[in-house]
Amino acid sequence: MRIRKLYGIGVGPGDPELLTLKAYKALKEVDMIVAPRSSEEKKSWALLTIEGVIKESEPRVVEPVFPMTKDQAKLDFYWEKAREEVLEKGEGCETMAFVTLGDPSLYSTFYRFLAIFKGSVDEVEVIPGVTSFSACSSIAKVPIAEGNEIVSIVPDAKGNENAVWVIQNSDSLVFLKPKNIDEIKNMLGDKKAILGVKVGFKDQEMLTGRLSEIKEKTHYLATLIIKKEDIVTEPRDFTRL
Repeated sequence: MRIRKLYGIGVGPGDPELLTLKAYKALKEVDMIVAPRSSEEKKSWALLTIEGVIKESEPRVVEPVFPMTKDQAKLDFYWEKAREEVLEKGEGCETMAFVTLGDPSLYSTFYRFLAIFKGSVDEVEVIPGVTSFSACSSIAKVPIAEGNEIVSIVPDAKGNENAVWVIQNSDSLVFLKPKNIDEIKNMLGDKKAILGVKVGFKDQEMLTGRLSEIKEKTHYLATLIIKKEDIVTEPRDFTRL
């Protein structure tokens, strides 16, 4: 199998209207779309975002499983399985798009995918996308950073000494998939925060308030934004926007 052109496309946080025009055009033209999902039981969030866009062009679609695990043996098994699935279903396809929520260069599996198929690809184009924290700050109408403020993105603070140092020495903090809000509160105090869950999807939730008031369960598509200088002044209680 030879791929003439492979696109890595960021489809944004979930709202199809936040697709860039460049992403929209590429999705309309490709022969095949690879849309990763986190488990066998779930659909691809990225695919849900673009279903309306590709409805008429009807490219071939593959949804390989890339599990959220640190078990290297399990990862190797699923990556090999994904490779075989793409090769089998992509026979005859010259152009392919690997779609990912947010941006392909930020905690995405695109570059791992590219490494596996690099020898079979003639040309690569990466199309950036809107991040979840950009969408959250826009809805909340609160800047992530101004002037010389330092912004840090933290995927997981638990047991990570580097993350602890970063958290204590940044002006603005973005936590992706936060699992340890109590631990964050212990490090920062009971700061005011913005929590976005499934931002961009129809059932999105946007909440503001103090860390101690967060009662929502954590979610794979959750984003928490905190600034050292309290960013939320009203309302006082943790409230849906």
